[in-house]
Amino acid sequence: MNSGTSSRPAGRLHWPDTSFVQSVSDARQFPDIPLPQIAVAGHSNVGKSSLLNALFARKGLVKTSKNPGCTRLLNLFDVQGRLLIVDLPGYGFARAPKSEKHRWAKLIESYLQQTRQLKLVLLLLDIRHGPKDSDLQLISWLNHEGIRWQPVATKADKLTGNKRAKRLKEMTDAMGGMLAPLPTSSFDSRGIEKLRQLIEQELAEA
Repeated sequence: MNSGTSSRPAGRLHWPDTSFVQSVSDARQFPDIPLPQIAVAGHSNVGKSSLLNALFARKGLVKTSKNPGCTRLLNLFDVQGRLLIVDLPGYGFARAPKSEKHRWAKLIESYLQQTRQLKLVLLLLDIRHGPKDSDLQLISWLNHEGIRWQPVATKADKLTGNKRAKRLKEMTDAMGGMLAPLPTSSFDSRGIEKLRQLIEQELAEA
């Protein structure tokens, strides 16, 4: 792991040079890593793990499962010793006990409030369903806290041309009309390069 690197190489990131750092169950245990951070949030069935594997160009680096709700910790990934991607617990998992849901929510909230190196939250939304109430609540909370966020529509391959464009417009309107979701797909890599460029722009401005 290159997290201790003091001089960051210029230019584009080499995404396959990503390594798993550790999992954290309490935001107070978050390691002191002097790198800019991008957090990734979304419902437990939104395809977050698959999208991260596509982003990293590393099959299997992020564990995927057919059963939602498997990400229950803060999972940290170091990209080339220049950036930390923080995979947040998936929320909205109906089968989880209320106590567990509350613990996940507090973990997410504590992390987002405490970290000083967070540059952006990527909010993943299934393009077929758009933002749910819990997504809108998170957006409201992020806005209140002054935390920047960017919506990312997953599973864009599931809808065709006109339906996709219509749904993206509906999603934009539902979220206040200010930010349009970036359509992506881990299946055919649609939008993955644009997502990388968006993150790299954040890194360049860090």
